[in-house]
Parts: sequence; C-alpha cells; structure tokens
Amino acid sequence: MKVLTTGLGWNELQPGGLNRYFVDYNRALREHGHAELGLVVADPGMKLETSLNVANTVDYGQGSLLARIRSVRKFTLEALESFRPDVFNPHFALYASMISRQALPEHIPIVTHFHGPWAMESKIEEGGRSPLFREARYLLKKQVEQVTYRRSDSFIVLSEYFRDILTDHYGVDRRKIHIIPGAVEHDRFKPHSDRDGLRTRLGIRTDQRLLFCARRIVKRMGIDRLIEAMRMVADHYPEALLFIAGDGPMRSEYERRIDILGLSGQVKMLGRVSNEELVEWYQAADYSIVPTITLEGFGLVTIESLACGTPVFGTPYGGTKEILSRFTPELLFEEGTSEAIGRKLIDALGGKIALPTREACREHVLGRYTWGSVTSAVTDVFKEAQEKRRREAVHR
Repeated sequence: MKVLTTGLGWNELQPGGLNRYFVDYNRALREHGHAELGLVVADPGMKLETSLNVANTVDYGQGSLLARIRSVRKFTLEALESFRPDVFNPHFALYASMISRQALPEHIPIVTHFHGPWAMESKIEEGGRSPLFREARYLLKKQVEQVTYRRSDSFIVLSEYFRDILTDHYGVDRRKIHIIPGAVEHDRFKPHSDRDGLRTRLGIRTDQRLLFCARRIVKRMGIDRLIEAMRMVADHYPEALLFIAGDGPMRSEYERRIDILGLSGQVKMLGRVSNEELVEWYQAADYSIVPTITLEGFGLVTIESLACGTPVFGTPYGGTKEILSRFTPELLFEEGTSEAIGRKLIDALGGKIALPTREACREHVLGRYTWGSVTSAVTDVFKEAQEKRRREAVHR
C-alpha cells in the first residue's frame, strides 16, 4: 500500500531517536513492499542525500516555527493530491496538527505514531523560565497534541510505558493503541570483526574498561547523575573511562562539572558523533549506560548497543526497563540515583555480576527487535484501520 509519513527532522542534521527511527522505518516500509513518501523538516533549501522517497518540506526563508508548520501543511496537502496514499501516518503531533480530518479523503485512516509527550518533554527540559510561563507553554503544546490525537483512527507506540501515557494523560482509548517495539538495522549495528584492533585505533588501552553513553544532553537524560556516579567508580577503578556522545543545552554545564569533580581523566564528552562513529563506540565499549530519569519511551540506544554485542546498564524506567527486564534484569540499576548507578557499575567492573555474553546480547535483539517483524505488525495495523474506515462508511 501507499503510506504518507510525516516526521520531525532529518537524522543527519538533527540526531535523535525519533529522527533515526523515522529514516529506518521508511526504509523498512519500502523493503516490505509498500510505497512510502516521507515528509521532514530540514535546513531551508537543503537537498536530502537519500535513496528514500523523503522530501524536505521547508523552502528558503521559512525560518519561523509558524512558517515551517504552514510549509508542512502545504506539502502534505500536495502529497495527498499527487501521491494518493492509502494511509496517513504522522510521527510528530505538531506538524500533523494542521491537517484536518476534512482534508483527507474519507477512506484514508490516520495511524499516528506516538513517540513521546512533546508538551511534557518540553516542560521538563525548558530552563530559565518562570513556572507560570512553562505551565502556559505546556498547556498550549498539549492542546496542539490533543488536536492531532482526536483525529487519529489508531496509534502505534513503542512501549507499554507510552501506551499508558497516551491513555492516562491524553485520554486515548486503549483499544486504539498498538504496541510495536522499535527495531535496529542489525546489518549495520553488529559486533566488530577486530574489536581489539578497533579499541587500539580509538586509543583505549588493554587495561582500561570503557563505558559508553549516547544521549541528547538535556536534563531528563540523567547524564549529570552518571557523571556523579563516576566519582565512586574512579575511587575503585581509576583506569575506567566514560565517554559520552551527544550534544544539547546542558553540555557546557556538565563539562564544567566534570572538571570540578576532578574527572577530566576519566570522563570525556565527545559531542555529536557520526552514525559510523556511533557504531564503533558501541562495538568498542565494555558496557553502555542509559541513565534516563523519565520519559524514556523505548530506548533505541539500548538495542543498538545490544546488537553490537555490548551489555547495557539502564535505569528502571520506561522503555529501558521493559527491554532489560525481559533480557537480564541484573542490568537494571535499582533506581536512578548516582549512588545506585555507581554501586552497580563498581560491582560489574569487579566481576560481581553475571553479565550476558556478547553473543547473547545480539541474539536477544535478533529475536525481538528486527524491522521485518515491525513492518509486518505495522501493516496489520494499517489494514485494520482501513477496514474500520470501510465499515464506518457503509453504516453512514
């Protein structure tokens, strides 16, 4: 079938779980036999280097948020006319909010991917604002989200955690929600054929243990707690290293904190890394760490690391808890405090925890988180939504 998808940003310019998922998802739809047309927002005038049928919806001079939203609406309406999709499948509520139900042919269902509560995330991450201002912005953004969700025929979420947020915070009927976990490109995210050689090339000595964390550098990701935990780790294992990949508004503050704690020899912030470099860091690491405090809807980084054969330690929240508890619960921190993180890492480095083998990590992903299984499940949701539209049309 023909699927019109609308996302957020282009992953090469704006790294992040949603954007990476969107690119891989559109590729998987094509490989499954669907005709896909994806619409994203990139830098004005930028040509997307991809073989996918993905278009940049922003023209030159369209810098403001309102202009971008209007541009997305214009391109979406044009795509409905020219592409004639069977399903409209938005992945970001803001850019879908301008597409009314009346703008769509009656037979086309809206199947919305819910990647997270945009309003709640913004409220947590926005700093330097008065509580009254943050609350007003939160309510406005939530209203925009609800406009989109009221029109949707069905929803796809990546975890039970996000299903519960949709029902509890947005009032969505649970019967409309389908849980289909994320997936990983397992041909790209895989163990390195010469891991020792890779570590040597990256400057990691044989006596050093490498911990790796790839996160957007914002408050809710818990990076500050992981840095604090490294004080405890360094006291027991001064040769242990923590490399943190990613960028964001809290980066400068966390870099200062590393210096204040005297951890500049143990902790390094890498900034933004390329997709190729990201794979190599997963492959080289002894463990990956996911210290997110809240709103971890799935945890794509968790299965990316596992696919590379590297065990992942994570906080017992959201999607991270769901993935690791079904694999090896021992990989979960007791809680999200720096003390709990530090204690678990010290035990792991000291050999006091029975960790899964690198082979077992990869097998867990191959058995549960592949794009083949995802697209089959998504196709079933599309068909069900189409059939429901047809039945409703008959009874009108």
